[in-house]
Amino acid sequence: MPSPFDRWPGEDVKLPGDRVLHVRHAEPLTPGLPPAVLVHGLGGSATNWTSLMAELRGTLDQWAPDLPGFGESPPLEGSHTVTAHAVAVAAYLRSFDRPVHLVGNSMGGLACVLVASRLPRLVRSLTLVSPAMPHLVVPVAARWLTLLALPRLGERLLATGNAAPVERQVRRSVEAIYGDPEALTDEQLEMAATERRRRLEQPHADAVFLQSLRSMVAHFTPLPRRSAWLEARRLEVPTLVLVGGRDKLVAHRTTAGWRRRVPSARVVTLPTTGHVAMMERPALVAGMVAEHVEAAEAAAYRVVEPHRGAVGE
Repeated sequence: MPSPFDRWPGEDVKLPGDRVLHVRHAEPLTPGLPPAVLVHGLGGSATNWTSLMAELRGTLDQWAPDLPGFGESPPLEGSHTVTAHAVAVAAYLRSFDRPVHLVGNSMGGLACVLVASRLPRLVRSLTLVSPAMPHLVVPVAARWLTLLALPRLGERLLATGNAAPVERQVRRSVEAIYGDPEALTDEQLEMAATERRRRLEQPHADAVFLQSLRSMVAHFTPLPRRSAWLEARRLEVPTLVLVGGRDKLVAHRTTAGWRRRVPSARVVTLPTTGHVAMMERPALVAGMVAEHVEAAEAAAYRVVEPHRGAVGE
């Protein structure tokens, strides 16, 4: 099985404001396919999309960046907030000569909502896989993230977790994000362990993780002017939302939130998947993404962008 680090080669892309993103590219099977940008979640990297990218090579020309401070992208000089990640994504999207099909998972999904809501001219369609949207009821498995978000306590808890054997850390992560953790092969677990070891060697990793987590939690406020749902209500691009029926980190009730607040979005529950459906059921997710993309392309979706606020402007 090819390593996720080798299958889709990456390179550093320089962006305005001295930002650098490491971006992996899946060579399309046919020249001229529409571009897609895939954005990973908290604690992840571009390699989270390896299997899905393999399935979609005949549909899209795919580019997967490591968000600032994650994967192989260098950290920012300032704080790593959800907005800062959205700014980096928006800056990268401006390098394309046409709107892209934007795909995001978890925190990356939240960042993509900000980009598509405020800068719709950059986005042809939006696909969200278990996006990290707020809900008053926090799933039991996600409550430890709330503890990590607390100042000082989070640093201590994270240091304690990092001291555990890597294999135990990987198993704990797999149990949290997969609907069926036992379905992973030994090769897949070893790949995850390899990536975890790489992350532990990065001196900035803990600070970037905690800053990003705390910013994400701040978006879960019920205050109308700050809620991520306010951004979602403004979405004008074709939107597909996939929620895992066994997702332990995102409240299942967010499906009702999407249907109520963004009635134009297509919301689909995948009963047997967890938080990372694109890793757990890549063929299933690819089929739905391809259908969504093809409909958006056929409609030649266009918007006249109202100026809504600054994501990198």
